[in-house]
Amino acid sequence: MADKFYQRGKSRLENISFLLLLTIGVLFCSILVVSGQTSKPKPTPTPAPAENNSVSFGNYEITSSIEVGVRGISVNGSDNKFKSDFNYRPGVRLFDSSFFVKGKEDQGGFDSLMVTSSGWDSDPSSFTRINMAKAGAYRFDANIRQVNYFNNLVTWVRNGHNADTKRNFGDFDLTLFPENENFRLRFGAGYNRDKGTGNITARAYSDEFSPVATIKTNASDFRASAEGKLAGFNLGLGYGYRKFDNKTSFAIIGSNPGYNTTNTTVYSTWNRFIPTKGETNYFNFHAQRTFAKKLDFTSRVIYSSTATKFNFSETTIARDSSNNFIDSDLTIAAGNAKRPQFRGDVGLTYLFNDNFRISETLSFDRFDVTGGNTIDQTVASRTSAGVARANQYPFSTYYRIEGFKRYVNTLEGDYQFNNSFGLHVGYRYSHRTIDQTGYNWTVRNTSGFVLVNNSSLTCPATVTSPNPVTICEEESNSTNALIAGFKAKPMKNWVIFGDVEHGTADNAFTRLANYNYTNLRLRTRANFNKVSVNFSVITKDNENPSTSSAPPANYPTGDYNANTKSRIFSASVDYSPIQKFTLSSGYTYQYLTSETDIVINTGTLVRGFSQFYIRDHNVFFDASAQPFKRVSFFASYHYDKDQGQGNRVAAGNNYIVSSYPFRLFTAESRIAIRLTKNIDWNVGYQYIGYRDSFPVNPLLWVYSPQDYHANLPYTSVRFYIGRGER
Repeated sequence: MADKFYQRGKSRLENISFLLLLTIGVLFCSILVVSGQTSKPKPTPTPAPAENNSVSFGNYEITSSIEVGVRGISVNGSDNKFKSDFNYRPGVRLFDSSFFVKGKEDQGGFDSLMVTSSGWDSDPSSFTRINMAKAGAYRFDANIRQVNYFNNLVTWVRNGHNADTKRNFGDFDLTLFPENENFRLRFGAGYNRDKGTGNITARAYSDEFSPVATIKTNASDFRASAEGKLAGFNLGLGYGYRKFDNKTSFAIIGSNPGYNTTNTTVYSTWNRFIPTKGETNYFNFHAQRTFAKKLDFTSRVIYSSTATKFNFSETTIARDSSNNFIDSDLTIAAGNAKRPQFRGDVGLTYLFNDNFRISETLSFDRFDVTGGNTIDQTVASRTSAGVARANQYPFSTYYRIEGFKRYVNTLEGDYQFNNSFGLHVGYRYSHRTIDQTGYNWTVRNTSGFVLVNNSSLTCPATVTSPNPVTICEEESNSTNALIAGFKAKPMKNWVIFGDVEHGTADNAFTRLANYNYTNLRLRTRANFNKVSVNFSVITKDNENPSTSSAPPANYPTGDYNANTKSRIFSASVDYSPIQKFTLSSGYTYQYLTSETDIVINTGTLVRGFSQFYIRDHNVFFDASAQPFKRVSFFASYHYDKDQGQGNRVAAGNNYIVSSYPFRLFTAESRIAIRLTKNIDWNVGYQYIGYRDSFPVNPLLWVYSPQDYHANLPYTSVRFYIGRGER
C-alpha cells in the first residue's frame, strides 16, 4: 500500500513539476518579448501630471480594495498531518483588503484612517489592523488577530498530545498629543482568549492514558503611561494590570484500558479540573538624557507583582495494576503563590569623537516566589474478590520561599577606522544567587485540610525530624563572555558583517554547570547592476557539563555532558533585469548534531548515549513577470529535505540514535488578469507534498502513515475603489 501511495504521489508530482516548468517557461518567454519591445529606443514622452484617483466623500478621499475568493482542497494521505503543518481549509476566504481615508483639509474628527485585513475564514492565521490619527491630538492603533491551531500526529507521544483550538487576541492603543515631545499620554488594553479541545497524557497504576481536554483560557490587560521632558530628561512613567484565568478540564468517560492493554489497569471514569486565576500589577519608569552631546544616559526600572491561586480536584473509578477495584479515588488540592519582581537597567555611552565610543550597561534583576499547597486524598477500594479494603487518607502540605538575584554588566567599545571598516569589542559578566527554604510534610491516616501561611521560615542549625522535611539551599554562579564584531565595506556595493560571542551562560537547572558556548555569525551582501547576492553563516557550539560529584544511589558514576553543534549556511540571489520581471533563488543548509550522556533502565541502571541529527537542505525559486499591461504571472518552487541520521544506527541497547527525516515539496502558479479599471481576477494552484523518511539503510525507506500530498486550487476577485490606469 505504501508503494502504491508513493507511485500515485510520484505521478502527481511529475505532472505538477511539468506544469510548474511550463509556467516558468512562459514567464521567461514573456520576458523575452517584453525585453525585445523595450530594447528599441523611443522618444521620451513628457510625463503627465499625477492623477488623483481616490474617490471623494465630503471632505475625505477614499482609496480601497478588497479581495474575496474561494479555495478548494484535496488531500491524499494523512489529512491530520496536513492540517498540523498548514491547516488551510476549503471554502470562501477573505484574501486581502485595505481601506484608506484621508482628509482634504483640517477635519474635526481625523486626518487619516487605515484599515487592513487578511486571512479570515479559511487561513490558519488572520488579522485586522486599524490606524487612525489626528495631527497634534491623538493616534489610535488596533491589532486584532486570530490563530487556528491544529496538532494531531501519530508519531508524537503515541498520538496522545493533540489540540484543535482557536485563539483570539488583540491590542488597542491610544496616544494623546503624539507629536508633543514635552507631554503625551498613552492608554492601552488587550485581550487573549483560547478555546478548543485536545488531549494530554496522564499516568496512574503503572499505565498511561490520554484523556480529552476542554481548553479554555482568558487574559485581559490594561495599561496607561505618561511621557515628556523635564529638566532636559526624557521621562516616562507607566502602570499596567493583567488578569488571567485557566478553566481547562480533562476527562475520560467509559471503559479505557490505557496504552498497556496487557495489564489489569482499566479506567471507568476519570475527571480532572484545575481552575487557576491570578493577576499582575506592574510599574515602569524610564529616563534618558544626553549631556553636552558626549554622554548619553539611559535608565529603566520595572516593578511587578503577580499573585496566583489554584484549586485541584481529580476523581477516579478504575481497576488498578493489582486487579483491585478502585471504587473512589478523590484528590483535592489548593494552593497559592506570589511573585514580586524588581528589574533595573542603567546604560552610559560616552562619545570620545566621531570614530570612537564606549558603552557601559548594568542590569539588576531580583524576584521572590512564596507559596504552598495542600493535598488531601481519600481512596476507597476492594480486592479482586470484592472484599473491602481499609480506606486511605493520605495528606501532604508543602511550602517554599525562593529568592533569585542576578547582576549583569556589559562593557563595549566601538571604533570606526574609516568609511570602510568598523570594529566593536565587549565583555559581559553576570553573577546570580538562588536560595530556597521550605518544608514537605506528609501525614498518613489523616483527613481534612491544614492551611499554611508562613513567610518567615529560617534554616535550622540541624534537622531533627525527617517528617516534616526542612528544605534549605543556596547556590551562587558567575559567567563571563567575550563579544566582538565588525562591519567592512570593501567596495561601494559590497558590505560584510561579522560578530562572535564566546564564554559561559547560566544554566536554567541550578545543579548543573554553566553552558560553554561559542556563537559566530557572518553575513555579506553585494549588489551588481541588477543582481543582488546575499550569503550568511551561523555557527553555534554549546556544551553543558554536569557537576554532580555524588550521583544518586544505583546511578552509574562518571561525567554526564550534553553537546550541541549547529551550522547554518544560507545564500540567495535576486535578479531584476527590468521593472516587470523579478527572479529570486536561494539555498539553506542546516547541520545540527546533539550528543547527550543519559541513564537507561534495562532492568538495572546503566550509562547510555543519545544522539540527534539534522541534515536539512532547503532550496527555493520565485519568479514574477508582467509581460502584458493587464496580465501578471507568478511561479514558486520550494523543496525541503532533511536526511536526519542517514544510515547511522544504534551501537547497542544503551544507545539512542534519532532524527526526523522528511521531504516537503511545494509549488505554486498564479495568474492575475485586470478585467476593468476596478476589478482584477486571480487564478492559482498550489501543490504540497510531504513524506516522512525513516531510513533502514541508504537504499531502503519506510513510508509513514503521515505522508500526504495536497492540491489547493483557488480563485479570487479583487475590487478597487480609487485606482487609476496602470
